[in-house]
Amino acid sequence: MSESRTDLHVLIDRLSRRESGRLVGALTRTFGAQGLSFAEDCAQDAFVAALDTWGERGVPDNPFAWLLTTARNRALDRLRRNAMIGALEPKVISWIEQLRAPAPEMPGDEELSLIVLCCDPALEEEARLALTLKTVCGFRVEEIARAFLATPQAIAQRLVRAKARLREENVVFAMPSGVGLRARMESTLRTIYLMFTEGYAASDGDRLVREDLCDEALRLAETVALHKATASPQAHALCALILFQHARRRARVANDGRPLMLEDQDRALWDRSMIVRGFDHLARAQGGPLLTSYHLEAGIASVHAAAASWATTAWAALVSYYDGLMEVAPSPVVAVNRAVALSMFKGPEAGLEALAGLETNKTVQRHLPYHTAVGELELRRGRFAAARAAFERALALPMSGQERKLIESKLLKASDA
Repeated sequence: MSESRTDLHVLIDRLSRRESGRLVGALTRTFGAQGLSFAEDCAQDAFVAALDTWGERGVPDNPFAWLLTTARNRALDRLRRNAMIGALEPKVISWIEQLRAPAPEMPGDEELSLIVLCCDPALEEEARLALTLKTVCGFRVEEIARAFLATPQAIAQRLVRAKARLREENVVFAMPSGVGLRARMESTLRTIYLMFTEGYAASDGDRLVREDLCDEALRLAETVALHKATASPQAHALCALILFQHARRRARVANDGRPLMLEDQDRALWDRSMIVRGFDHLARAQGGPLLTSYHLEAGIASVHAAAASWATTAWAALVSYYDGLMEVAPSPVVAVNRAVALSMFKGPEAGLEALAGLETNKTVQRHLPYHTAVGELELRRGRFAAARAAFERALALPMSGQERKLIESKLLKASDA
């Protein structure tokens, strides 16, 4: 493969990520939610055609306009072939007439409408996430399967069921309003949040950060937060949270691939422009009637983003945010993080006392950060045998290769003490 051919593959792959939502959305405007699979197929035809045509003629000045025209033509060709086979349904005749007409001016909200469609609350959480990644973000089935440690066949079936459910529910491809919009937006924000946390937590085993998932989650979050139809304090809070977290992406992994805890990260590597954008979204998130978990998690992330070092972190403010989060969205994860913040504010004994209340919780016993937190706090107290026991319990749990390296290094530190 020549270098120019390689560059073209990279360009088209990038366009697929950035423009799939707009392209499929524009076609779904014609075909409706019932024709979502057909719209995806025609969009994919356009990207394949681009790889062949652009290699010979060069990249057009307006790649998206070329892709949209090509996708519409491919759709028209497919429908005409069907017309030669037998009688067409009235809706298909209507599609042909629309495709023969000049492409309408792009109002710019096709992608947003598609995001909201894929995140319909009628779908299960995993189905919403897979459908959004495939249809809006242009991920291949194989990529989605790797991200979720599933087989491509399982993901393909999940997508088939999701589209069938949309047809059964007769979901309309249009921006809802009022109560319908609020229900859709809760589901949409939740899906974007899950997309980001999946990328940030790196459940695919070998990579700590799935930047492609994180990047797409940020793009979708800002698309929602900055559009007048869907802007809300909650949407801005989610944007702030993602920006604060994603700003640390270059500092989270050491040169040898080991994950670096927050206290060990080189803060000079943090993306300050993202942090500034995060504080802008956090300011826009104020004043709403609800205090959501997005607000509180963004507040926690903002405290870390504002601190010049681990030692100078405003621990009292962090504990206060975690107290609020325990009221709004209590979970073992929040409880463990609160205990760690409390230990930095009032000492390791206070943190261990907070963790002691979780010892009988079976879910917590399967929670990796709980055991590593206990080990760290026991290490700070100088109780090395207890620290080693905690790290050994942690190593018995499922984890990524990088996480195992990190905990093994902590165990070694406790053993050498």
